[in-house]
Amino acid sequence: MSERNDDLMFLAGLVVGAMVGAMAAVLLAPQSGPETREQMVERGLELKNRAEDAVQRAQQVASDAVAKVQGTAQDLIRKPGDDLLDAAGGI
Repeated sequence: MSERNDDLMFLAGLVVGAMVGAMAAVLLAPQSGPETREQMVERGLELKNRAEDAVQRAQQVASDAVAKVQGTAQDLIRKPGDDLLDAAGGI
């Protein structure tokens, strides 16, 4: 019976502690709920814009790298004799 009483006391203390903590959080919050939500939306939009900028920069870097690799590949594929034909006027 003593264990059950201890369990009930623990549960009651837990509930009272949670309620006191919730009230303290509401009273000590630096800003209201709507202000917090607005701040979160603004921060989310800022992060979204930064991510979009990073994606655009990465796409540009990738495009530049692909163009460079394609140019190098074309130079390597080109036959050594092609330069002579071009110089001779395409005989």
